[in-house]
Amino acid sequence: MDELKNKLTQLSDRLAQIPTRDWLKIVLVLLGTAFALHRCLLPFRAEYAAREAAGYEAQAGAQHLSPAFREAALLKAIEKYRKILRLAPWETFYHTNLGRIYENKARSANSREEKLYWLDKAEEIRDLCLKISPKSPWYVLHKSDIYLLRAELEEDVEKIAELLNKREQSILLVGQLDPNNAIFQMQVAGLHMNRGELDKAEERYKHVLVIDESMGDAYMNLAEIYRRRGDTEQQMEMYRLAIEKSPSHRNARLNLGIMHEEQGRLSEAIVFYRGEVALDRTNEYAFWVLGRAFHRDEQWENMETAFNRLTMISPNNTDYYLFRAQAQIRQNKIAEALRSLESAQTLRPDDAQIRRNINHLRSL
Repeated sequence: MDELKNKLTQLSDRLAQIPTRDWLKIVLVLLGTAFALHRCLLPFRAEYAAREAAGYEAQAGAQHLSPAFREAALLKAIEKYRKILRLAPWETFYHTNLGRIYENKARSANSREEKLYWLDKAEEIRDLCLKISPKSPWYVLHKSDIYLLRAELEEDVEKIAELLNKREQSILLVGQLDPNNAIFQMQVAGLHMNRGELDKAEERYKHVLVIDESMGDAYMNLAEIYRRRGDTEQQMEMYRLAIEKSPSHRNARLNLGIMHEEQGRLSEAIVFYRGEVALDRTNEYAFWVLGRAFHRDEQWENMETAFNRLTMISPNNTDYYLFRAQAQIRQNKIAEALRSLESAQTLRPDDAQIRRNINHLRSL
């Protein structure tokens, strides 16, 4: 024990011999080290907060949870992203998520005041991202969305025109900032399309296809340009290219089938319709067009199958049961047709024609 006391006394004497100037240097070094350590840990703390925010966002999007729980989870996600603003104010990746949440809140809000409240917050974040990275086309594009949302809430005609003009200028700037990005060029092409500048839109869409020939929307929009010009051959060619270059793209087969049917080429149209419904078994309109095509071609069994699918997609549509019954009668499926008509009568109990058809089938 005495030996320990002696060592402590010696240490104390040595420390007392250190000049004040050296003590100041030691303190400054320790403070600098602590500050540097704090700054080095900020990105890790920000990442941890971002992971928590992502978890709350997932809960907010879970439809099986109650609305109150999902709203509380979304507010917690906002709180975490706001924390990241303090921990890593330079990290725009996290801030864009917060801006997106604010924009979605502005879109879903019920009152104009609430919409403006969330929109102000969204614009604050979008402006911060632009301040950090003013040449980023993504952030310029995000700001264009703010202009559009504000225009939708504005009542003054001149201010609406001003906001829409700012939005258009932002989109054009996006195309200049990254001329070789198909997504940004699609935005510019769409702007020209909305303005009715078909030549400029056509040029942009063709440029998009040079960048990425699998961009199905570009083919579909080019087809629309040719439709407006009355160029049927080029319109059909764009649908064919969309099917070839982007096989999973929706509506190309449907539109091409409709054009074939208008030209009296029903069998070819049915092939395209079949291809469309194969892509999406919930596409009500495509099944409706296919079912009517089977009716015209007197393919009663296939017609029954198509309208049977439609009754599953939209079980409250009376016409689907009536068309299915018609196909079943043509196949002499009296019992099945009777059940279809009874389903139609349940939906439309005051329809005298349905009652007459049911009575007629029962007599058979």
